[in-house]
Amino acid sequence: MRDPDLPEVATLLSSPAPEPIHAVVEGTGGRVSDAQLLGVTWWPGLSITTRHRISVVGGELEGLSTFVCVAGRIPDGALVVEGETGRLGVWRVPHDPSLPGLVAALNDRRAAQLLRDLGGSSEKVTTRLVAYRPGRRAVVAVAGAEEGLYFKLVRPKKVEALHRAHQTLAASFPVPTSHGYSADLGLIALQAVKGRTLRHVLEDPSLDLPSPASIVDLVRHFPSPPSGQEAPSPIGRLPDTGRLLAAICPELATRVDDLITAIGPETTPAAIPSHGDYYESQLLVEGGEVVGLLDVDTYGWGRPTDDPATMLGHLAIWAPMSGKPERVRDLGSRLIRVWDELVDPIELRRATAATVLSLATGSFRVQTANWPEETEHRLVIAEEWMKSVGEI
Repeated sequence: MRDPDLPEVATLLSSPAPEPIHAVVEGTGGRVSDAQLLGVTWWPGLSITTRHRISVVGGELEGLSTFVCVAGRIPDGALVVEGETGRLGVWRVPHDPSLPGLVAALNDRRAAQLLRDLGGSSEKVTTRLVAYRPGRRAVVAVAGAEEGLYFKLVRPKKVEALHRAHQTLAASFPVPTSHGYSADLGLIALQAVKGRTLRHVLEDPSLDLPSPASIVDLVRHFPSPPSGQEAPSPIGRLPDTGRLLAAICPELATRVDDLITAIGPETTPAAIPSHGDYYESQLLVEGGEVVGLLDVDTYGWGRPTDDPATMLGHLAIWAPMSGKPERVRDLGSRLIRVWDELVDPIELRRATAATVLSLATGSFRVQTANWPEETEHRLVIAEEWMKSVGEI
């Protein structure tokens, strides 16, 4: 793969352990014995971030490590390696320069002190990294606290707004309570919420599903966001999605362009409160009731179809991968019948097609073995959603 405006792409995607990682490992007295490319975030012409699992023999880093390489938009604090292959930023997790609290959050002693600083009383805790998106955010589970807690790490300039979003929503919605935050570290301590994700419940027919009405109603009455943040529009993301799909699957470029043209531009103003990333893994369920709503980072001003389309698009993508595809499809069908009565059905299908198309890059991003085939299959699903406009 090539990017004429970002020549480092060829280097980062040519090997599971690019040369800069070898240089770092060898500089600490070890050698790379095995490597795996775990994930790719690529915005053609702008930036690329790759994540690598590296097995090291000898030296200070012996054992398993995760390394991140970045080209284009290299954050301050990354180790910069320059050479014939271009200019790359490198770091070893948890030393993410954009998430300065991650090192402390994953150190048990420092984590306990952080909790005490935030008003807790824990003397001893253990921590575990459960989610990580390089340069953007991370989630750390904290065990041993008086009550279950998670640390969420974001860029420091975003943490106060995230704290205020949790305060605003937790007053009347099943959103985790914030126990406080560190502006310097970009860290917020969040109360754990009981329940299993809706995705988990969909996979287990012995568990009761929440009613479609409860899923729909949960995001219909959000209060006004405390900041002027605009929630991402599924349709608004299409130009970037199209460029990436054309880069990774050029044989699909014409079909992708045709679909984006058919969907058309975003014309609805962002005027209602929206979750911004509303899908089945964000809902926690217990006893057939929704008891938790996660990841309100994207809570802001959106459009009436944003949250419905995000949920329907994710379910459409999940169904063919599910062990219970008919159960997933049935929930999607029942949801769309409710949403069709509340929002413009044509706009809903346009936005859902856009959501599915944006998710078509997911298999490439996590580097599944058959990602080209999965990408085309997801394009077909997006095309079917757009064709359904003609059936209304």
